[in-house]
Amino acid sequence: MGISYFALPVPPQMVDIARINPRAFLADEHFWESWSPPAHRPEGLYLDKSWRDIADLLAGTDPPRDAYELVRGEVTQYGYGWIPYDRVLSASQVVAVAQDFARLNVAELYQARMTIVSPDWAAIMDGRRTGVEDYLQDARRFTARLAGLGLGLIYSIG
Repeated sequence: MGISYFALPVPPQMVDIARINPRAFLADEHFWESWSPPAHRPEGLYLDKSWRDIADLLAGTDPPRDAYELVRGEVTQYGYGWIPYDRVLSASQVVAVAQDFARLNVAELYQARMTIVSPDWAAIMDGRRTGVEDYLQDARRFTARLAGLGLGLIYSIG
């Protein structure tokens, strides 16, 4: 178990509604079944626990990269659990994220990040690098597909 990440497409006309009640969009499987035939419905994005490494890499610039908006946020800890962090991006925000992912140089991000973390943490990050790079590719494809279709998205960290 643990905190993980997933994102789903949102039709542009429903972005404001999703912002009002994100849990309705994330929890209602019938919504996803009804909005388009399965063959035409864009798939979701699952970053598992690598979202944290991706967020660390993308937030390392000042100001953070546009792509960081795909993973920005933290859960709210309480007692023995947490409250998920949910966020909705409009179609124009998805376009900005997708364009930034298209320009992304992962080697440069790692090089910059390794210089500001401890040697022990750098070794841990390097050990997870292949998996993180695979998830970054998934994020690149997902946002490019949504941008091309003019869709927004909703994500949950929790």
